[in-house]
Amino acid sequence: MKRHGGIFVEVIVSILLFTVGILALTGTLFYGVKMVAQSREETVKEQEYKNLVENQILGIIREPSPVLSGTPLPADQIIINSKAVPFTLYRYKQEDRAGTEIYLIKGGN
Repeated sequence: MKRHGGIFVEVIVSILLFTVGILALTGTLFYGVKMVAQSREETVKEQEYKNLVENQILGIIREPSPVLSGTPLPADQIIINSKAVPFTLYRYKQEDRAGTEIYLIKGGN
């Protein structure tokens, strides 16, 4: 008793499995490319944010009274060698990310 068409069915099933595997690999590749692009954008935003704060620090060094863009917290003073030294604390925070606070202390009020 001969069975006809058995090899044809096996070939069709093999092609189907191969196609599903290729589609899965393609989806994974596109997902990886998307994640790399998204990571790049986040890194650029974070670096721009840090550059802003560093430029503010340079502004304090270069100018006697620069305009700072951070959120000023209430002015306070610290005692150093029995002298009261006033300072203002400025807070910088990236709006869309948690844990990105940077604080900048500027002497004087």
